[in-house]
Amino acid sequence: MQNVEKGLIVRTISGHDKNEVFIVIDMDSKYAYLSNGKNRPFDNPKKKNIKHIIQVGLSKEILDSINNNKLDNSQIIRVLKDFR
Repeated sequence: MQNVEKGLIVRTISGHDKNEVFIVIDMDSKYAYLSNGKNRPFDNPKKKNIKHIIQVGLSKEILDSINNNKLDNSQIIRVLKDFR
């Protein structure tokens, strides 16, 4: 099992959203809740099995915003722009 945590930038490796980039907003023991700020906004994250994602980066800015409850979709879009 992968070590998934909030603030990670991940790429999906299976499903209809294969090769898309997301940020981990939340997680539980089996699933990560992902957002890309566009078709999967922060307030409606995608539930994805952690077996189907790989880490491509980490954003301290996003992690700080998640912890302070100040995250917004424009911030997610801006951070992910470099990973597309």
